[in-house]
Amino acid sequence: MDDFFFSQLAPPSFFSLFPDALAIVVRRIPLTNETLAILCLVNHECYQAVMPVLWKSPQLSNSFVFTPLQCIQSILTTMTNRSLRPETAEMINYLDMSSVEETLYTTLPDTWLLTLLQSAPKLQYLCLSGKKTSSPFVQTQTFRKLGTFVHPGLESLDLSSCTDIREPGIKSLPTFFPNLVTLNLSGTSGVTDTSLALIVDRCQYLETLDLSYCRLVTDLGLFAVAKFCRRNLRVLKLTGNLKITDISLLAVAKHCPGIKQLCLGECNQITDSALEWIAKSSSSTSLTELELHRCDKVRFGLPLLELLSNKCNALERITLTYKQINSQRDDLKLVMEAFRDFKNLKIIDIYEVPEFSPALFFWDLAFQGSQGALECINLYRGSFSTDYILGNYAVAFEHDQHISDQTVRKFNEWKNGHQKAKVHLFVDDFY
Repeated sequence: MDDFFFSQLAPPSFFSLFPDALAIVVRRIPLTNETLAILCLVNHECYQAVMPVLWKSPQLSNSFVFTPLQCIQSILTTMTNRSLRPETAEMINYLDMSSVEETLYTTLPDTWLLTLLQSAPKLQYLCLSGKKTSSPFVQTQTFRKLGTFVHPGLESLDLSSCTDIREPGIKSLPTFFPNLVTLNLSGTSGVTDTSLALIVDRCQYLETLDLSYCRLVTDLGLFAVAKFCRRNLRVLKLTGNLKITDISLLAVAKHCPGIKQLCLGECNQITDSALEWIAKSSSSTSLTELELHRCDKVRFGLPLLELLSNKCNALERITLTYKQINSQRDDLKLVMEAFRDFKNLKIIDIYEVPEFSPALFFWDLAFQGSQGALECINLYRGSFSTDYILGNYAVAFEHDQHISDQTVRKFNEWKNGHQKAKVHLFVDDFY
């Protein structure tokens, strides 16, 4: 079995059907970087099977281990030399460049994206996210080099945390990728109301749109989303957008009846009125996930919870903060019981659980919710002062009435013939 065999791969290949066998072959047979690059490009399964072997296996010789940047360079060399058979090129449907990082001495050519897209006519998923690295190889110039090229087959594009793209680069996306179904622009620079309106106007098949932490997006941009995405929009993520208000959410709820997941965490301008409109709109029957953690103006009082439980019958997951359901102590018992009326609610995520918070509240919530479909309650807390003694972790005194790792463990172990939801406690300093 030699290089020629791999370079002439045609579908269906043995390794696309049995990707785990690929890792074994890579360990046993010497292959060039170009050949390994071809194997990684065949499909997502092969990529996941080979990459851990190539990048992390210490027992392999240096000729086998190469960095993500070297891998991409080998891919570009292979494509530039036209050494791929057309049948093999058509097998490429997945490409993840989120681990690629340029250095002072090694960089990608300006035409790298054009070369990849021209050589992968069946590419469906392209990840250029900058979350893992801060390498600015994805820039406005990258898209300018595409010229008049159009890739109609690309369905999913991830540009999250790409901070070197300007507004003209974002505006050009519909020209090159007109049939996008999923677009992730979370934390991406260059996303404005104007560029967003242009995208949703021309990309008519968008189902998932992530606009989290796009600080320049206002109600005007969201109005465009409501207008042009009314038929297909299923997932809309707006976490951390401080300029979004109730009025634009009303437009989304009114004109996008098929929306299933709505993420509004950290949107401080949102109030109870927006939730009331959503509950009364046509989108309430399809909504399955609702995130509202750290929305300081949203208080889950009894009237709002009853409205959501009556109207949002498909709701399976809700995310909130502890103080949102603990703002009115007189109604706390009734608020807790109101969760029982959610017929299909499976998961409740509660952030910012304070130290010495009453465990009885969560236990009652688990029992009450279990009368419906509730499966688990996820509690997220920061580091408590009792977690540290003289800078080291130590077991502090835990009262049975306070939420802690010990009380959570005891509760989950205690059956007593009751069918109850499980409680999980996580440390999340981000919140």
